[in-house]
Amino acid sequence: MNLRHRALAVVAALIVMHATATASIAADRTPATPADFLATWKLDRASRAVLEQPGPWDEAKLSFCLRLLARLALAPPDASATWAEAASPAPATLPTPGDAFVRLEGRAVFVAPLALPPDQAEIANRPAIDMVRIATSAGLVEAIAEAVPKAWPRWQAIDEPVSVVGLPVSNAAAPRPEPPAGVGAWPADPAGLVLVARRVAWHPPTPLGALGMDYGLFDTVVDGQRLVAGDTDAFYALLAAAGRGMQTAIETAAGPVADAVPLIDPGRKWFATHRGDPVTFEGTARRATRIQIDEPRRRREIGGDHYWELYVFVPTSLIKINDRVQDTYPIVCCVRDLPGGMPTGQAINEPVRVSGFAMKRYAYPLPKVQGQDEAAAARQETPLVVGKQALWVPEPSATQATSILGWVFLALAGLVTLVLAFGAWRFNRDARLEKRRQRAALPDKLELP
Repeated sequence: MNLRHRALAVVAALIVMHATATASIAADRTPATPADFLATWKLDRASRAVLEQPGPWDEAKLSFCLRLLARLALAPPDASATWAEAASPAPATLPTPGDAFVRLEGRAVFVAPLALPPDQAEIANRPAIDMVRIATSAGLVEAIAEAVPKAWPRWQAIDEPVSVVGLPVSNAAAPRPEPPAGVGAWPADPAGLVLVARRVAWHPPTPLGALGMDYGLFDTVVDGQRLVAGDTDAFYALLAAAGRGMQTAIETAAGPVADAVPLIDPGRKWFATHRGDPVTFEGTARRATRIQIDEPRRRREIGGDHYWELYVFVPTSLIKINDRVQDTYPIVCCVRDLPGGMPTGQAINEPVRVSGFAMKRYAYPLPKVQGQDEAAAARQETPLVVGKQALWVPEPSATQATSILGWVFLALAGLVTLVLAFGAWRFNRDARLEKRRQRAALPDKLELP
């Protein structure tokens, strides 16, 4: 190695050491509270005083809210999750502006895009940001949110159950989205609080919504791929919701065994209108893999450090997949727990029944044929179902089968004995009755000649 190469190696090592040290310092300096984090970026309440000033909503106030949302998006995920978990429920009256997050529940009654000025739209890389009016027991709230469910219609009245964790920034005037021509206007009655939030969570009146699932998380789920970044929040929220439910209630909601073909066929687009629906599948588990969860916030979210991934082959009608006709199809099922004693591993053959919630069309590569390149390797798409527990229906062992047959033979022998005893008793009874009839037929007096 010449001198130049040695110098380059030393420089590279110094760069790596500096990056490692910087990351360590950044981790150590992660703010413990929202107030500390906001103060770091000069977004604390004193700096946000402009938002509490009376008067109409102007570009300066809107710009400050956009800055606040942008910085909250950059907060460490673990810190954001901790702050949300610690958010205090709103009191009987609407909360006052401050540096602590609050949790509100109510009904979303109106949603509309709030147009951004050209310079702010360029910075935010979006032409508008959604604003949601929420009716709570304490009063009306205007939430300026980064993410609002796409399924909600804009510029018209709605009535959807929601929850939101956000930062109260003003009890003064709130912005009013300007409607385009031909649509209804924003409601006229004033709200009592302006809230800035990363998202507004939607809990529709479904079995899954009743378990606290935010259906807005499904907006970023990507079909036709493995679990990708856009699926992560929805996947863990679904695991957490399934864990909160009672297994019997989930099985009742899922009903009888479903036909897998509508979920398998991409042309039917089943997931576009049924994502989150409860379903039941019954088949043979060929693989059961324990998936370890490393992120602390995900462990807190679902209340555990792992889940199980099952490949369950379910019976179907004759279908053609990748030029092959078959009458079974694999369904990927992720469950919180497995029954005690159930075999696990990459090569099992166990009958199971799984009731859970349909999440997406999951894709995975099939084993490559010898000489086949990576691009030409076939992929398989299958439904991904998330549930609480799999029901294992093991076949009886040889000893159990022998024992069962013994009891069957014993029962049959007892039945035969009862039949014979009943027959003997009836024969004796009939003989006694016949003798009585014969005696009754004799004359009372016999005279000899």
